Amino acid sequence: MSLTTPHVIGRPPRGLTDPRTGPPAPLLWQRTDTVGTELVFVSGPAARAATGSAIVAGPLPHTTSFTAELDGDWAVRSLTVTCSGGDWSRTLRLAREHDGGWVCRTEEAGGLGTSSAGRALPLPPPAGIHDAARLQGATVVRLQDSPIFLTWAMRHLRLVPGAKPSSAPTVRVLTPSLAVLPATSTYHLVSAQRLRTTGDGPAVNYDLDHTGLVTYQPGRLRLAR
Repeated sequence: MSLTTPHVIGRPPRGLTDPRTGPPAPLLWQRTDTVGTELVFVSGPAARAATGSAIVAGPLPHTTSFTAELDGDWAVRSLTVTCSGGDWSRTLRLAREHDGGWVCRTEEAGGLGTSSAGRALPLPPPAGIHDAARLQGATVVRLQDSPIFLTWAMRHLRLVPGAKPSSAPTVRVLTPSLAVLPATSTYHLVSAQRLRTTGDGPAVNYDLDHTGLVTYQPGRLRLAR
């Protein structure tokens, strides 16, 4: 499956837009910092939609499922995410309006705050965001530890290998709390095989394949297929 051309991330993908090639193969990432995997299916006209499911172990074992829809410029226009544990669940619904604003709705059942061993964990941040106006104008959305969102960000920003870094307002969705944070992130396609992000925490380097998919994040995850 080809998500991007090898040289210009912003160009339309080859393979996903041609109905003769059939449906794209699923994508599978494996966590390297804990036991966990994420499976993503890209679908819809010109691959402008995706669904994903993740299972994550660790101090707070949980599952994450998401559905995302993109516009014609590879910007996320709607995202629904649910994180669930043994006796709790949280759901977040984000939708971008025509004026660039965002609507944010949440649902919650049970209490997210106890580990699988029964130990109390630090109080998690609330789901969503108190003032969605803080997200005004942001068109890049990133779901924590879901690499497909980085590929969409690269394509939306039309990154070119070796060009100057590009800064953009970014909507960050944390898991499993589903807290929504506004940020200004910087994306630098250092080469066709290396992406560097800064501005919303420590700098992170990602290895890419020739199609622009994240294949490896040191100490965090790797593409398993």
